[in-house]
Parts: sequence; structure tokens; C-alpha cells
Amino acid sequence: MWFTYLIPIVASVAPLASAHGRITNITTENGFVYEGWDPEMAFKDTVPPQLAAWSASNLGNIYVTPSSFNNSNITCHKNALPGALHVNTTAGQTLKLRWNEWPVSHKGPVLTYLASCNASCTNVDKDQLKWVKVDQQGWLNSSGWVELGGTWASDVLIANGFTWTVKVPENLAEGAYVLRHEIIALHVANETDGAQAYPQCVNIRVGKGSGTSASGNEFKRIEGGVDGRKLYGAKDKGILVDIHYRIKGYDIPGPAIWNGATTIKQPNEKRRMRKGDGE
Repeated sequence: MWFTYLIPIVASVAPLASAHGRITNITTENGFVYEGWDPEMAFKDTVPPQLAAWSASNLGNIYVTPSSFNNSNITCHKNALPGALHVNTTAGQTLKLRWNEWPVSHKGPVLTYLASCNASCTNVDKDQLKWVKVDQQGWLNSSGWVELGGTWASDVLIANGFTWTVKVPENLAEGAYVLRHEIIALHVANETDGAQAYPQCVNIRVGKGSGTSASGNEFKRIEGGVDGRKLYGAKDKGILVDIHYRIKGYDIPGPAIWNGATTIKQPNEKRRMRKGDGE
């Protein structure tokens, strides 16, 4: 039996002043809304509700610095623990991940990963998870350039009401997975240890799509993958990078997109280049 903790769908959610780096809810293609982890829950007298989202010690504007990229904090944020439930979805369907807010100044890439847990993710050891990247977007073009490179994936997220849409791979096998969604802010990434990573994790349970995938391939499981502590290096090109000028390109950090991923174009995503822009 699948259990869910659902919250009412509302027209808008007011940003919280205490933080700008967390997912407030996850909406399935069927319209079910799952609550994200609010770090303020840890300070309330009442028992926190059971969630599919992982808990973490991310109260306030806290983030993970490159000096911590080689430890467990980069996996699902600081002191992260697995959620007690799973978001129910199906191969080929979309999930909308809504952040509480995001500052315009915090330019950077948006990335999404999956790691297999087999039957359940509720008691998984985060250090044993192996991640494959299923979605990424970084620098788009120099449109709107002032001093931070131009238009980035983070700008697209803001334009879409702090929401990013991820498609569950069409040929992903049934099972339980942890979805790792992340924004990396680069406004001070020109300094050593200046990049700011905001990883967020959610348990999902994927049901089988109909027949074979749209590409004609049989549904397949995630094999291989990368230990979370090895996703990025502190001096990677996309981590230690200066975006305080009219850049002509950007190296998105982390592994290449998984060959079973189904990437999609975000609403309000404009990649059309103007004369003088570079890819």
C-alpha cells in the first residue's frame, strides 16, 4: 500500500523570510501535492508530519560549501535523514518542485539526480546511494547581462514562480528512488569555497509506464552512478568560476546526463541567442 501526506493546493505560497534555499512542495502530474521539509519543524513542540522529503539542518540561508563537497552534507544537505514516505509517480510523468524563494543575485545551475533504493528509501544509507544526473541547466545566454553573466537556469526558476519541472525518465524501471534536486549559487564562486550548494532530497516511488519507453527501449534500472561525496570537486570549472563579466559559456558540474534520462524544456526557458552571444 502506498501512503502519502498531502497538503491542499493553494494559488500561491508566501516566501518565508528565514530561508531562500528549500523546496516547499512537490506536485505530481495527477495534481497531488506533497509537503517539503521546513527546518522550522524541528523547533516546534508538535511531532513533525511524516514526509517524503528528507529532513536536514538547513535553517536560515544555510548552504553547503565546496570544502564540504567530500562529505555526506553535500548529498542531501546538512545532517540529512530520509523521509518516511514516498511521492507516488509513474515513469514518464512530471514532478513540479517549488522552492520557497530564490534571490535574483544567486545566479547558477539547476540540477536533478536519481539514486535507486530498491524496495524503499525510508531507511536508506545516504553514503551508499549512487547518483545519476537526469536533468541539468546552467548558463543560457548573455541576455540581460549586467555583471553576473546573463541569463541562468536560476532565472528560469524565478520566472516560473520558483518552480522547476522534472520528467521521471520514460524508461525508468519500477521501484523506489531518491530524487536529489539542487541549485548552486555562483555569485561569489570566484572566491575559494565561495560556491553555494542547496541540495534537496525527496523519496519517490515510480510505477511502471505503459509498454516500452517512447524511445522503444525496455524499462531499465539505474546502474553505476556516483557517490554523492564525489559529485563535485572544490576546484571544478563549474564550481570555482568567475561570472562577473560577459561570459560566453559555462561548464555544468557533475557527471554527464544519464543515458536513460528524459530532459524537457522549462516554461519561460529561452535559449535563442542574440548577436554576439556565445554558447
